[in-house]
Amino acid sequence: GRAAATLQSYKSDWDLFIAWCLERRYRPLPASPATVAAFLSELATTGFAPAAEQRTKTGKLRAPRAPRKLSRSTIERRLAAIVFAHRMAKVEPPTSQPGASDLGLVMGGIRRTKAGEEKRKKRAADGDTLRDMLRSITGDDLRAHRDRALLAIGMGGAFRRSELVAITVAQVTRDPDGLTVRVKSSKTDQYGEGQGVAVLDGPRLEPVRHYEAWLVIAGITEGPVFRKLTPQGRLTDKPMSTKGVALVVKAAAAAAGYPAEAFSGHSLRAGFLTEAGRQNANLFKMREHSRHASIDMVAEYVRDTERYRDHA
Repeated sequence: GRAAATLQSYKSDWDLFIAWCLERRYRPLPASPATVAAFLSELATTGFAPAAEQRTKTGKLRAPRAPRKLSRSTIERRLAAIVFAHRMAKVEPPTSQPGASDLGLVMGGIRRTKAGEEKRKKRAADGDTLRDMLRSITGDDLRAHRDRALLAIGMGGAFRRSELVAITVAQVTRDPDGLTVRVKSSKTDQYGEGQGVAVLDGPRLEPVRHYEAWLVIAGITEGPVFRKLTPQGRLTDKPMSTKGVALVVKAAAAAAGYPAEAFSGHSLRAGFLTEAGRQNANLFKMREHSRHASIDMVAEYVRDTERYRDHA
């Protein structure tokens, strides 16, 4: 009943809540509304990081993270994960226990106080920005070819990071005007009906040339298109992670002279919509291409680009 990415996020959220409860000797399951309210309040004000040592998947000790205040959306997801875990365990969730109204008041306060905080938007990698990023990636080694193809295809298809790393060779078809990428499933297509995404070729970003050059030099004929490379630059059979996409975007931005911290993996998707709005693209065509569930989400990018156009 939940997407794999959602379940992964819920597991991370639930593990954090358990760690918080263990440090304070609270019962995590079933948790009382007061316990959950205290947990969410701490996330909103000071943040929380487990004091216990954390290990990576390979068994290495991870450096302890500093606590940081979380955004409203992240706190709401933490609450959703706690409720989900209770329902899966067949126990009453804190949102429907006696005293749940107090938890509701706390969440209302968090939403109100967080609403006053400035929304931190990552910078969009629009046409000119991405052109600079592509030019900054020099060399003819595997990493350079992969990263150029990743950026050009990612922006041209307005792909989410999860969609980008899931692309296989079999999903891509060469057309006279570009590439058609068959997206099997996405955030707004949970049942995997699929959609063909047209990546238009052009002289500024050249997604087709970068894509084909990457496949040739890497010798990829099947399986994942965008693959992990070892630290030494050797090719693996594993697809890149979504975090790996963000690291490539940040590195290319820094190499092009932009502040790396202003960019993220979402900058490619946002860059397409920003550039499309600047070029007066049809709002409904933009939504069809970006596969947004709501036209309002797409309109937000257009409003950003039109703020100074025909100014009163």
